[in-house]
Amino acid sequence: MNRIPVLERNEVPQNIASLYDAVEKKLGLVPNMVKALGNSASALQGYLGLSGALSGGRLRPSTREKIALLVAEENACDYCLSAHTAIGGLLKISKEELQAARLGQSDDEKEQAILGLAKHILDTRGDVSDQAYTAAVTAGVSAEEAAEVVANVAVNVFTNYFNRFAQTAIDFPKVEARGPACACAH
Repeated sequence: MNRIPVLERNEVPQNIASLYDAVEKKLGLVPNMVKALGNSASALQGYLGLSGALSGGRLRPSTREKIALLVAEENACDYCLSAHTAIGGLLKISKEELQAARLGQSDDEKEQAILGLAKHILDTRGDVSDQAYTAAVTAGVSAEEAAEVVANVAVNVFTNYFNRFAQTAIDFPKVEARGPACACAH
């Protein structure tokens, strides 16, 4: 059972219901995470605003999903691992690539640099060394892309922390973190 109530469309004010509609149009459903965020128009708008802005950025959708998987694995968030594995499948990312992303690995040199940078951002809480940044730049990561890596890490840390806190019931095919048990509802 969710700690934060999951609110259905008929339980929320029109301004939140319209956000649900936009999510449903994009994904074909309104995930439990969105319904839990629906308790706060500000929190839901903040999440949708940042994630929406990032979807128009330079990083490919598959790369953003791989960052999300890495961050979810690092934070042991089963909800986000489940959601991003499902979304990755819709993007035709192979099971092997999805598994590798959880470990911060990619066969593509630039994508590997991006995942390495994302992992370094997580490990150092943003205090990235010059050496790590230079390695990413040398692999072809632009300053614009590096800024988007930081933003993607941040939005995914937010959703991981929110889902762990809210104990959001998983409404995707379940995927479990390899690390410490997640506080998310199973």
